[in-house]
Amino acid sequence: PVSQTKRKVMPPTMMLALVLQLCLLVSTHAFNAANLFNVGRLENRACKTSSSSVFATNKWDMLIDEDEDLEFNGPPVTRDMKYNVFNIKRQRENFESIKAVAGADLTNDVYARDAEKDTFWFIGKVARVSDIPLEKAMARQWPMIEEHSARLRPVDLYPKFGSLQLWTAPGDSEIDVAYCKPEIVFVQMFRDVDDSSEVRNMEVGFAGELYESDEEGFRTKRTNDGKAVKQEIQIPSDNQRQPTNAELDEMMKELAQAESDGGQ
Repeated sequence: PVSQTKRKVMPPTMMLALVLQLCLLVSTHAFNAANLFNVGRLENRACKTSSSSVFATNKWDMLIDEDEDLEFNGPPVTRDMKYNVFNIKRQRENFESIKAVAGADLTNDVYARDAEKDTFWFIGKVARVSDIPLEKAMARQWPMIEEHSARLRPVDLYPKFGSLQLWTAPGDSEIDVAYCKPEIVFVQMFRDVDDSSEVRNMEVGFAGELYESDEEGFRTKRTNDGKAVKQEIQIPSDNQRQPTNAELDEMMKELAQAESDGGQ
């Protein structure tokens, strides 16, 4: 018999939350449409960051090739943190190895920001062994992370390369960030941290965000203190009919049209 692959269906609770967010946004323009479109994909983000090394290497290689005209001038960078496929692959494998042993407790989500704007772009995840503080893990990998941010968002972040802010959130907290949960507060990191150069590259890891062809990127609006700008989106407990995929697609189209008509 010929086997058939069934389409993976989003859990009802998650789908209901997405519907409520979409309905809210159509009328209030509280969030960017592209951000909400990606909320439905957040469940799969952990799978993406732990995808095969071959897939990841190919995607990063394409990112480098596509942006080869960009110039990245700045302070000297240690050889093991230069933005090339070999280093990228090593740090991604380090991330996957650390997370496989320690889980999300020793990982953090990373966001990059133009200091003059309130949009924080999700650009990847970092991991570290237990005796390495997060601040040192970020500082040690800063050149690679900042350059990846600029390459990932060449229009939004590249013009500020060299002065980009990097912020962290708890590991695998993207969905909570999308719901604007108040307990999720971003923490700003810094390029220069004492003794960060003594951290071995095998003690830290970085898995950069990689876009699929139709993704516009997950982002969120935050204050200068790293707190959500908007109020928390509540998920009702009452049971409601699960929307069809066609209904979801139609609401996403309406949301995009509403935001296009009303502006950012």
